[in-house]
Amino acid sequence: MKRIIMTIIFFVSLNQALMSYSGDGINISGRVLDASTKEPLIGANIIIKMTNLGTATDINGYFEIKRIHVENPELIISMVGYQSIVFRLNDKNSENLTFELKPALIEMGSIVVTGTNTLHLYENTSVKTEIVPKKLIQQQSACNLAQALGLQTGVMVENDCNNCNFTQVRILGFDGKYSQILIDGDPVVSSLGGVYGLEHYPQEMIEQIEIVKGGGSSLYGGGAVAGTINMMTRRPAFNGIKIYYSGNSIDGTPDHQIGAIAEIVSDDNKSGFYVFGSTRDRGSYDRNGDGYSELGKLKNETVGFNGYIRPLENSELQLSFHRIVEDRRGGGDFDKPVHEASIAEWTNHEKWGGKLRWNQKVNASFEYKINYAFSILDRDSYYGGLPDDTPEAKLQALKYYGHSDNPLHTAGIQANYYLSGHIITAGVQYDYDKLIDKSVSSEAYYVDEIFRNIGVYLQDEISFDSEEHLQLVGGVRFDKHSALSDWIVSPRINAKVKLWDALNLRAGFTTGFKAPQIFDEDLHICGLEGTQRVIRNSAGLKEEKSYSYTFGAEFQDFVGDIPLLAGVTLFYTRLSGAYGEKFISSDGVIEYWERINSSGARVKGIEFDFGVKPLNKLEIRSGFTFKNNQYDDILEDYNTKEFLRTPDIFGYVRIAYDYSNKFSLFTAVKYTGSMYVPHEIAVDYQDNPIIEVNKSKEFFEIDFALNYKLNLIENLATEISLGIKNITDQYQEDLDFGVDRDPGYVYGPSSPRTVYLNLGFKL
Repeated sequence: MKRIIMTIIFFVSLNQALMSYSGDGINISGRVLDASTKEPLIGANIIIKMTNLGTATDINGYFEIKRIHVENPELIISMVGYQSIVFRLNDKNSENLTFELKPALIEMGSIVVTGTNTLHLYENTSVKTEIVPKKLIQQQSACNLAQALGLQTGVMVENDCNNCNFTQVRILGFDGKYSQILIDGDPVVSSLGGVYGLEHYPQEMIEQIEIVKGGGSSLYGGGAVAGTINMMTRRPAFNGIKIYYSGNSIDGTPDHQIGAIAEIVSDDNKSGFYVFGSTRDRGSYDRNGDGYSELGKLKNETVGFNGYIRPLENSELQLSFHRIVEDRRGGGDFDKPVHEASIAEWTNHEKWGGKLRWNQKVNASFEYKINYAFSILDRDSYYGGLPDDTPEAKLQALKYYGHSDNPLHTAGIQANYYLSGHIITAGVQYDYDKLIDKSVSSEAYYVDEIFRNIGVYLQDEISFDSEEHLQLVGGVRFDKHSALSDWIVSPRINAKVKLWDALNLRAGFTTGFKAPQIFDEDLHICGLEGTQRVIRNSAGLKEEKSYSYTFGAEFQDFVGDIPLLAGVTLFYTRLSGAYGEKFISSDGVIEYWERINSSGARVKGIEFDFGVKPLNKLEIRSGFTFKNNQYDDILEDYNTKEFLRTPDIFGYVRIAYDYSNKFSLFTAVKYTGSMYVPHEIAVDYQDNPIIEVNKSKEFFEIDFALNYKLNLIENLATEISLGIKNITDQYQEDLDFGVDRDPGYVYGPSSPRTVYLNLGFKL
């Protein structure tokens, strides 16, 4: 901590020595309005092009940037869901300006950072980025991160266990371990935290989600093989309080959630504070009436805050903290203690997380940040079953209780330099991940490991003209991981060519790697007949490397007065030393599997995106993925080269209709094609199960929602939402039955037909 404080003092002193804001400069001020309604736009972004300077509008749509020393600056005025404007200034037209933004598609106007770790407009970034804005999260009635990711091109969220509902996100068909999940750009979701982590983070925390596909190791380190998911937390923007209730009936099973947020921002915008909290209580759901859950019982409580202060001009100290407590249980015999149930999977998580970040803009050309983030996770668990009521069996069942500790820390320094069409980014990042896992009944499979990684990276974004008709992003990162003897080099290059100011061509080559450590599925023990399935790395396991190629074309503009988006992207990823699993042996109630390096694998395919707003109040958006995933060699235990649990075709269509300022409609159709799913069939309690691979059917999920806003009491805005998810009750038909079932044999929609009512109150 002393070193961190001394480092901050050094950089603050350096800033004061280098500060080049001499004299008065020019002041920029004005207001941003909706072009159709003439109402003020709250939180619109105003950025001075090719600098690190900018601000946002207040609750009345006003903004101000003082003492600017940039010759003939260009302003970029943007807002989520609106067409952005570029405006050139001079010292005679810099104050009391008025800008009117035209409504556009929901993604347009978003500011994204994940692709390059610098600020860019969604429609102008050289790295293709998928956006999940706050409005879309609310339209879906998504209560957490997992539910918010359901309507994105090339992205799927699946349930991998009927007992505990372990979820993972797949990008372009890759297992969840190949996707790196970030919180505000920090890699603080560990392997243990990722087992159930997608459901841990409530929607109150989330402001926007950014998804970048392909290798991202040149910026974020190991893990970004298939892609990167960056969950951006809520930043305080205005004063207000909101309380809401969400009541769900999952085919008759209750699921209730209550949440509250409060935020306050000082009059001079030099400090802000955002507090949030939520609680969720879901009952267990048994689809086929065999006494064992398809959805387990769940209780989740989350509290936290985000805040910032600006002690110096053009500086900011950000602080955040959250605490998550979750209790989940699946299996059967819910009226008994877990160790007396015939099958039970139970976990109790207590998670603390947060960050401390110092941002400093030394001048219009140079900025740096120093950041520290952490995640501390304690987990109590039980994975097992009681085969009979004998005293010996009951004594044995008590051995299935386990405990895991997982402190994770990350720290780094990054600097950005803006110079004549270049944005040069350089940084150093250090990660420390300690894991003590005793969730398996046998001490032979306990884990006590510390993984360290240091990464050094350099990137250059080049714009060859002021209109950004040609942009290149080149970068490289060097990583030294404690599980490997050699440094890993991860280069990348991306290019964007703008044609006719509306058509963007993008191409990229990116690389990623995955070090041989402990992965999320290793720490989820899926019980078959009370058996604990354990996966561990084989001796001498090497890193897995990926090489991704993408090429695409995208049109984003207005055709007349109609916003239109149309895009196509080709992708190909090659895995070298791809990780596979090999069955080794069984020892009583433990199945032992090893992870090995196979010869490799590849993924190839094409994506289509389409969006249109034919009426000012009607928006249609869709995305479809056609792909093929195969290993080079046949998987020994499954007798196939195909990637398992991932369809070759999937996609969505969503429609939003804002009939008025008070009444709106939302509907979505999600298609999941057939896929190959592994199935373990129990033969004898002590013998190896039979493993077969079945091909699933296809699914069409349909959601529909109504939303109405009204003022029941003066100064109290009320919002009511009524909806149905999975209207036609699409669900797996061949679920295993009884105590001998394979809880990992699960595919398709994670929830059956669900009716919900949401109530929100805002002061």
